[in-house]
Amino acid sequence: MQAPALYQSHNLDHLGLVATLYDELGIATLIDRLIPQDLEQRHVSIWQAVKAMVINGLGFTQSSLYLTPHFFEDKPSERLIAPNIKAEHLDDTTLGRAINDIFKHGVREIFAQISIKAVGILLGMSYRSY
Repeated sequence: MQAPALYQSHNLDHLGLVATLYDELGIATLIDRLIPQDLEQRHVSIWQAVKAMVINGLGFTQSSLYLTPHFFEDKPSERLIAPNIKAEHLDDTTLGRAINDIFKHGVREIFAQISIKAVGILLGMSYRSY
């Protein structure tokens, strides 16, 4: 006789929607294209760090970067962010390095590119729905 499968549930609230919209807008691809990075030197890429900060920021918490691992302790970070990403990987050093790399590249340029892409996608969605 087979042992019963073990299931575990997590309360995602609205965070699943935030993570999905991040993916649908292609922010990860855009960041990877704009900011070169050595993935051999990182466990968490810049786009993954940004996604974690977006999810944390839209999780209605106003906590410091060093508390981000605590925020993700009871959340399925491997589903929300990316496979093999655990809460302890999202420490303030990792997130700070991502912020520094974004600053060096140019925050305005990245924001403008994301905004242009988002508006294009959202306008395209609204026209398709009519």
